[in-house]
Amino acid sequence: MDTPDFQQLRLFLQVARARSFTQAADAVSLSVSTVSQRVGALEKQLGVRLLNRTTRSVSLTEAGAQLLEKITPLLEELETSLHSVAAATVEASGTLRLNVPSTASRMVLQPLLQGFLRAHPGINLEVAVDNALVDIVAQGFDAGIRYDHVLAEDMVVIPVARQLRFVIVATPGYLQGRKIPTHPHDLLEHDCVNYRSAQTGLMHRWDFEKDGKPMRVTVKGRLATNDIELMIKGALDGFGFAYVARSSVEPYLRSGELVEVLGDWITHSALYLYYFNRTNTPKKLRVFIDYLQAQLGA
Repeated sequence: MDTPDFQQLRLFLQVARARSFTQAADAVSLSVSTVSQRVGALEKQLGVRLLNRTTRSVSLTEAGAQLLEKITPLLEELETSLHSVAAATVEASGTLRLNVPSTASRMVLQPLLQGFLRAHPGINLEVAVDNALVDIVAQGFDAGIRYDHVLAEDMVVIPVARQLRFVIVATPGYLQGRKIPTHPHDLLEHDCVNYRSAQTGLMHRWDFEKDGKPMRVTVKGRLATNDIELMIKGALDGFGFAYVARSSVEPYLRSGELVEVLGDWITHSALYLYYFNRTNTPKKLRVFIDYLQAQLGA
């Protein structure tokens, strides 16, 4: 038996409720003959008569009454779900799921959180703070925020922080009695707090540039983690140098608990919001992007 399609069931429901092919046809803007043919095709597929037809009336058979009772709540729920999905593209509502690194959580989201949620009471926000590079489509996220060097080509990207400054820091206590680095290669003689990806297991190499010449250095040390806060704590505890966003250690630089080296070798990076390139971007994501750009001047 072929599976009846949605329109056949919907037309049967219209006729059964109205007890009239003419009224059902008017309700869906189809001809009476088309409605009759499609309901007849449904009966043929099911192998049972659903409606008794006379020249004066239409009534349900026992099988028709059973089918009507079963499909009415199902079709109503389906139509409600379809309307809800369609409304998501025009109404700012629903749950917006974001995947961001800890740096973006502090720099971008935390300052904007209160204002955005108050401006859009119909939107719920779920934020996964994750320093690993995840597939936002496969994981069910609406968008993510990442650094410019890890963005896939099939994503729409929007800058949210173009002049993100990184620093290499250590404590004065660690530097005491040691040679202060003046060249990135000097770091090979020091302990460093490494970032290791929990996803790939690879150590993050430290990027430098001077006079237009890029350089990458693979450092060593006793502590490796994928948690930025733990990296900073490791530096504060004297386990060597850490390579982190300046905004995350600004208070420690001001207080003198940490000091910066190789400042003239560090280039600016950028953070981008990215999402899968699709035709109908949900309204909840569009209003978030608009709010983000308005607040950050991106």
